[in-house]
Amino acid sequence: MKIKDVEFPELADSTPGRALLPANLAMLKQVEVKLEVKIGQVSLTVEELFALRAGSPLKLDRLVDEPVDILLNGQVVAAGQLAVLGEHLGVRVTEVHNSDTQVLR
Repeated sequence: MKIKDVEFPELADSTPGRALLPANLAMLKQVEVKLEVKIGQVSLTVEELFALRAGSPLKLDRLVDEPVDILLNGQVVAAGQLAVLGEHLGVRVTEVHNSDTQVLR
């Protein structure tokens, strides 16, 4: 196998032309995203993990009335309260975090 050196042209600081994404991001409105709700976590030893059986309770690190985290792509974007929506478990959004990590209520 023969290996050749490749030369790439140097790019200017600003390439003229149309922006890839317009300032109006309306075209992204139909893109589906998945949100996750984190209700808490627990740390266990391997021995405790092996001892788990059906019906074993796990005490999470959150209090009953403490807000749950709402994550988008692994990043916390909001907080909320667990709620019952008909036959489903749901979340009522109570806080939304903006990109500057400020809380909007």
